[in-house]
Amino acid sequence: MIEQETQPEAIPEPRNTPEGGPSRPAAPVPGAVWQVRVRTKLDDLYQQLAVLSARDPDRAEALRAQLSRVEVVLGRSGVVEWLRGGNLEYAWQTIHSVERAMVGLRSPDELAGLLPAYRSAAAQVLPADDKVLSDLDTATGGVPVELLRARVQALLLRFHSASDEFHESARRLRNRMLGLSVFALVAEILVVLVQWLSHDVRLLEAPTDAGGVPAWRLLFFVLIAGALGAFLSALPSMITSRSGGLPYKLPFQQGLLKPPVGPLVAVVGIMLVIGGLVETSVSSTAALLGLAIVFGAGQQAVTAFADRRAAELLGPAAKS
Repeated sequence: MIEQETQPEAIPEPRNTPEGGPSRPAAPVPGAVWQVRVRTKLDDLYQQLAVLSARDPDRAEALRAQLSRVEVVLGRSGVVEWLRGGNLEYAWQTIHSVERAMVGLRSPDELAGLLPAYRSAAAQVLPADDKVLSDLDTATGGVPVELLRARVQALLLRFHSASDEFHESARRLRNRMLGLSVFALVAEILVVLVQWLSHDVRLLEAPTDAGGVPAWRLLFFVLIAGALGAFLSALPSMITSRSGGLPYKLPFQQGLLKPPVGPLVAVVGIMLVIGGLVETSVSSTAALLGLAIVFGAGQQAVTAFADRRAAELLGPAAKS
């Protein structure tokens, strides 16, 4: 799976602090999953820096200070932040920056040992013919250590940039689908409200067995039936879909998009039937609601663009 935190790990090292350095107090366990993953990654980087600091104490301390700024955003949450994703992006981009800087603290033997892990992680998001991958393949014995470090840092920079762009695209798609869901719900509320206030125009012609039912109530039940049809049609894909390790839960948001859109499709479809554009008669309330369920399930044709975009984003994740 493609995850912001999928990075090559160093050889396990003891959990300690630099000699003479202050120990960090135990941090509380975060509530959100993405915060837990960031917290775990921070703990791992602190452990690695505790050992690497002996080679350059000042530089290691600067990197620890950079990581400490990430801890500040782990406790922040809210609807606006959930939509913008600023804390999430800042946390991972800072972690990525520290990981690239840590390459300068590693010995040539450590870099050579980590090359397969670096390449494997980058290959998940980069094309096989990417130049940074081919350059790394030539980084074998005899390459000057500074050139080796430069190639590894170039690979990580390219990998991190692609990973950040991937997650940004996923967040934007999530927000667009959420916006469409809210718009559809507002439109349905307005339609019922207008029908309730209007006594001269009926959006849906009542069947013979529902002649005394208020127009707004009949419309409301049609919307409910359309939502039921949309939910039933979306259920299989919601169960079998994979998130690709994303913190934005794209499959869940795809499922939330369909029930609000289904009722609108159902109303439009029934209006076309009643208007005579489709040679089908609606002689009873049961037939009307059944037709609404069928049209509601047909929302797949309307929401297919979101499904295709989500599949394009999650496609690389399905390969791992």
